[in-house]
Amino acid sequence: MIMDPVYGYEAVNVEAQSRSLASLLSWTKRLISVRKSSKVFGRGSLTFIRPANRSVLVYVRQHENEVVLCVANLSRSAQAAEIDLAPWRGRVPFELLGRTNFPPIGDGAYLVTLGPYGFFWFLLREPDASTIEGPRIWAEFETLVVTDGWRSLLRGRSKSILERDVLPAFLASRRWYANRGRLATTHIVGAVPIVAADPDLGVALLETKDKRETANYLLPLTIKWTRFDPEQQDPSALAAVRQGPREGTLLDATADPSFISLLLENLRAGHTTEADRRRIEFAPTAAFAKDGPLAIQDVRAVDTEQSNTTVLVGTDYVVKLFRRLEPGLNPEIEVGHFLTETVAFSHAPPLLGTVELEENGARSAVAVVHGFVQNQGDAWTVTSAYLDRFVEEQRLLTAEAAGHSDEQAAYLRRMDQVGRRVAELQLALASRDDIAPFAPEPIAADDVGNWTEGVLQRAGRVLGDLARRRSELAENDRQLLDALLSYQDSLPARLGELLPETIDAMKIRHHGDFHLGQMLIVKDDISIIDFEGEPRRSIEDRRRKAPAARDVAGLIRSIDYSVTAALERALKSAPDEHHGKLARALEDWREHSVAAFMAAYRSSLSDTRLWPQSPEAADALLDFFLLEKAFYEIEYELAHRPDWLRVPLAGTWRILSRSEGGPQ
Repeated sequence: MIMDPVYGYEAVNVEAQSRSLASLLSWTKRLISVRKSSKVFGRGSLTFIRPANRSVLVYVRQHENEVVLCVANLSRSAQAAEIDLAPWRGRVPFELLGRTNFPPIGDGAYLVTLGPYGFFWFLLREPDASTIEGPRIWAEFETLVVTDGWRSLLRGRSKSILERDVLPAFLASRRWYANRGRLATTHIVGAVPIVAADPDLGVALLETKDKRETANYLLPLTIKWTRFDPEQQDPSALAAVRQGPREGTLLDATADPSFISLLLENLRAGHTTEADRRRIEFAPTAAFAKDGPLAIQDVRAVDTEQSNTTVLVGTDYVVKLFRRLEPGLNPEIEVGHFLTETVAFSHAPPLLGTVELEENGARSAVAVVHGFVQNQGDAWTVTSAYLDRFVEEQRLLTAEAAGHSDEQAAYLRRMDQVGRRVAELQLALASRDDIAPFAPEPIAADDVGNWTEGVLQRAGRVLGDLARRRSELAENDRQLLDALLSYQDSLPARLGELLPETIDAMKIRHHGDFHLGQMLIVKDDISIIDFEGEPRRSIEDRRRKAPAARDVAGLIRSIDYSVTAALERALKSAPDEHHGKLARALEDWREHSVAAFMAAYRSSLSDTRLWPQSPEAADALLDFFLLEKAFYEIEYELAHRPDWLRVPLAGTWRILSRSEGGPQ
């Protein structure tokens, strides 16, 4: 019998192997689990592909429309192989063990690199139109004639072509354009140069109209004198341009290094540019370093779905451009000045400067610049990656572990940190009774009436839309809808119980669109970003004060989203063979995470004016704003992502059933 303390039976045994994801037993379980997830391994046809590198074995298993590509390195050294996958051109290789997408299969040979004795099992999936953006189709790319810089395109025949043929198609493909999917007319109402010395760079002001609304947008434009190539499918290109023998391209300049460089230079100098009775004012804060050259390098746009455009400049600056122009004091600017210059809140990026458009006495936010905060990603991305590992652990570790694993305990500590930082943010926002826009105020009966009426109107609208589209929903979603409809008549009374006319709490300035994606993980700390509020609300509405519970509710709903999204990813990769084990484990994780967040938040919220002292009143207030957020989410998902409807539907049902003492 082996008695060695490292390799002996007391250290190496089935129980220990079952508890370690890195053990041979867990690795074998993982292979078996992946193999059992598909019939192709047992019933599929076998076809060998012979790459030039004979050290790499390649074969394909196919069963009906399911195709698995197996690649194995038989050598003790790293190898690369070019594989002919022409029959599956356009498919996306999905690596089954790591559950990650590889680049789509193109026209040429597919290059795969492997470590010594390494292997891949790729499921060759059809591209999902809902998640993979197809190539942009250019119906006909217009050529515009330039006489004296890009401003010459904004008059005469070129302007007509831009308004009629170029801009509508371009705007319809932009994520930040609120009118996409609706027939709208577009007009160029003005232009302001960024700097007079550059005739090929400036900002165009657009007005769009449809049956619902009129909206104004800002579009930075630049001309690059390189011949336009439609095969390159540059997403920022609007049209080809010509000036005599010169050929070039008209581009959206948002992420152009020249545009960003000029914007930052103007900001540091505090310049103002004018044209046609319009002014763009650049106002730096004291936090903007005035000495030394600007470090303009590695300019890149953040590719996320949002109503604005964010550009990173190396590790120095974050530039957010507000695409839609809305008159009024944008909360991003107002709260940014307050946190940076008034209370010096250290857990949000410093505001370095603002850019605003002044027109006919009205001011609209154009851009804000913040300092870059070194981070490991936002909390949504970190949470999603953690939950994928958590799901894998639940599948593999059949032994019941006492308490939480080390990684679970570490995540709960992170939620504890989040709770403390959120409380500190709200304490900072409520700390200046002498500054009217930020002074806490009592909650009036009119506030209660407006909040309640807003929820009832939205609930009636979304439940009516859901009932009309019931046949389009999945079976599980229809069951949730039917459960929600059973509460429709009693909803006004239920909301009245949750939000009585007298509330033992103050209303304060708040974040307004708080969720996991609005926090950056900074080493072992948190940095809170993006104080613009919900872009679909008006500027005036976003600046209104509300109970601290509204932001808390937003974060709890975001945790709920992360859990449901993780479960959906897990069930797509492999079924839950233990009849709801994963759902139960994730629900348990959700409850522990919310509890850790709330415990730290309540213990850190030292201002008793911000939270009801009665536990019952506090729970009721939180449930009200959870319902407000959930109905907002249902409306959004129904319009943009019907596949995600289950998340807010389940959350709404959970809150309503809990408030009457039903199952949770």
